[in-house]
Amino acid sequence: MKKLGMLLCLAIVLSGCGGDDQKKMGQEYKFSRTNVKDENRIGNNKNYGDFGYMRHMSGDKVKTGNAVPYLNRQKLADMISDMVLQLPDIKDVGTLVTDEEVLIGYKTTNKDRNAAADQVKMTAFSVVPRYYHVYVTDEKGMINKIEQYQALNNDTEDIEGIIDRLIQEMKKAPQGKKWNYGENENGEMNGETNPMRGEMEGK
Repeated sequence: MKKLGMLLCLAIVLSGCGGDDQKKMGQEYKFSRTNVKDENRIGNNKNYGDFGYMRHMSGDKVKTGNAVPYLNRQKLADMISDMVLQLPDIKDVGTLVTDEEVLIGYKTTNKDRNAAADQVKMTAFSVVPRYYHVYVTDEKGMINKIEQYQALNNDTEDIEGIIDRLIQEMKKAPQGKKWNYGENENGEMNGETNPMRGEMEGK
């Protein structure tokens, strides 16, 4: 009889824990769904600062065909503009992020245009994937011009030509220092053809 009573007590405790676990799981599921719906609302996303970690060891099954992780270009453009605006002598900035380029127009009171360009460019390079190229300009009217391209996407006809022509116009302004012997000011390698655009088409 004593054993039966203990078993009943244990069953009640476990059922209570189970209820708490289900309730907790429901909250986590609800929270997860909220994150998906509000992925563009940084202020409401409580997991925005979470780290990402994955460990692979020798002998683990290798997954093939992994897609390139989704990159929220709107958030990235917002982050870059905010960071650039905190630089000395930068008064206005507009940033466009494509699948492989960051295009930044800005206004500066720094008389050393090349130094300002280098600061702006390196700020962007500090947060984007390494395959990205960064182009900057302080030419008058270029912030508004870059802004006009925000409605374009990878499905736009001749998008590569359109962006390339904008880049050529931006490169009339100082671009800062060269990265190194093998890369120019914008992070392009000598004779480079960037394969990422084809892989990122439509994403």
